[in-house]
Amino acid sequence: MNSKKTSEGKKSLMMMSFILAIITSFLFVTNSGIAQDDIKSRIFQKADMALKKAKAEQADLLSPTNYAKAMEKYEDASKDFDRGKNVQKKITEINTLLESAIENSKLAKITFSHLLIAREDALEVNSVEFSQELYEKAEEEFYDAAKTLEKGSVKKAKEKSIKVEKLFREAELVAIKVSIIGNVKNLLNRAQEQNVHKYAPISLKTSQSLLLEAEKILNSNRSAKTEARENAEKAKYEVNHALYLANLIKSLKGNDANWEKLILKNENYMAQILTNLGFEPAFDEGFEKPVKSAVLAIQNLKKEIKQMSDEISSQDQMMASLQSDLNNLKAELDKSKEKQEGLKAKLLLEQQERDKFKKIESILGREQAKVFREGDQIRIRLMGLNFKSGKAVIEPDFFNLLTQLQRVIRLFPKHYITIEGHTDNLGDERLNQSLSLKRAKAVMTYLMANMELSVQQISAIGYGESKPIASNATQTGRKRNRRIDVVLSPTP
Repeated sequence: MNSKKTSEGKKSLMMMSFILAIITSFLFVTNSGIAQDDIKSRIFQKADMALKKAKAEQADLLSPTNYAKAMEKYEDASKDFDRGKNVQKKITEINTLLESAIENSKLAKITFSHLLIAREDALEVNSVEFSQELYEKAEEEFYDAAKTLEKGSVKKAKEKSIKVEKLFREAELVAIKVSIIGNVKNLLNRAQEQNVHKYAPISLKTSQSLLLEAEKILNSNRSAKTEARENAEKAKYEVNHALYLANLIKSLKGNDANWEKLILKNENYMAQILTNLGFEPAFDEGFEKPVKSAVLAIQNLKKEIKQMSDEISSQDQMMASLQSDLNNLKAELDKSKEKQEGLKAKLLLEQQERDKFKKIESILGREQAKVFREGDQIRIRLMGLNFKSGKAVIEPDFFNLLTQLQRVIRLFPKHYITIEGHTDNLGDERLNQSLSLKRAKAVMTYLMANMELSVQQISAIGYGESKPIASNATQTGRKRNRRIDVVLSPTP
């Protein structure tokens, strides 16, 4: 009996040892993979920073040869690292190529300054779609001019850039006529079919005059395309307004009570604004007095917001200074401690980093932003920041979120700031890349205007649709992919 129990005990002990060996092996492989990724991140850190700066300088567009060689080297180095080879030589070559690409891009921005403006203008009116053939030709010629400049032929590159600029301007002009003026003409035809001139003649006539002026400008003065585009947009608004008014007036005809209902409806809209501003709505003398009261209240609120913003900025500066002093004290303490105390200090520092993360989340709010750690970098995903479709203008509704972002950035005074713009995959890839860059630059410009930042501390990159974080097959996924990421990186 005892022999049988001993045998069963031995079997159980062997089984437990076998399971423990499997678990230990799994943990070793997993930890080795994590360690390998961390080592790769550190080895490629300088190259990654150089790559970000090159993208910020639009080196892929302005220095295509050096940039392409650098990317090819980068891919080779990554494969070599995965095979266990030494990649230091290739990393050095990558950095050299990217440095050359950055310098070439800076020169190209000066040499092609007018050309770049023409290209952006062409993209803004969606020449990619509305004048595709012209735009594609301009892109090919631009690529050739950039390669010529890379070879050191500045004079020849300038001569080519004049031709390319004209191509982009022609593409822009065609796109304006097709997309903006053509659209307004279609709306005016629709208005004519619906006899809008009988019900809203003033708005309709204004639209027709603006469109006529836009066409006149385009035909007589090709350099005044901005003014023509503005007139066409105003004409579009006026004809849409006329259509709306015509439908409204038709519904009012035949029953005088409908007029009272309309006025009461508008009074209700105004009453909602006044109530939220702290006023008692009163319309017995019309709209003039309530509107003046609302305007005055809004002006006072703007003043209060400005005062609060200045106060918060002052407090943030004080906190950043205290944080800097605290970091200095910690550094001195670490130097004075013995080796045995070093581990404790490291654990304490890690806890403080976790506290910083909590502080970032408490400042921004989890619904407004998500915070990730990527090696030594901190990525802040501004989920609460949105742009209107096809636009790169920051709406006032998001100023508060960007104010809170400034507080976060001040917690990391020695970090380099990269603003990344991303889009979904709807529309043309190049248009998306341009739009993502504009949006990233809009955030960068806002931060530089409200913080003491130099151009050496911050850059903007537009990735377009190239780095999705969700599937573009669903509306939810596309919404997640349209984003602005702020990356804080310790300076090497």
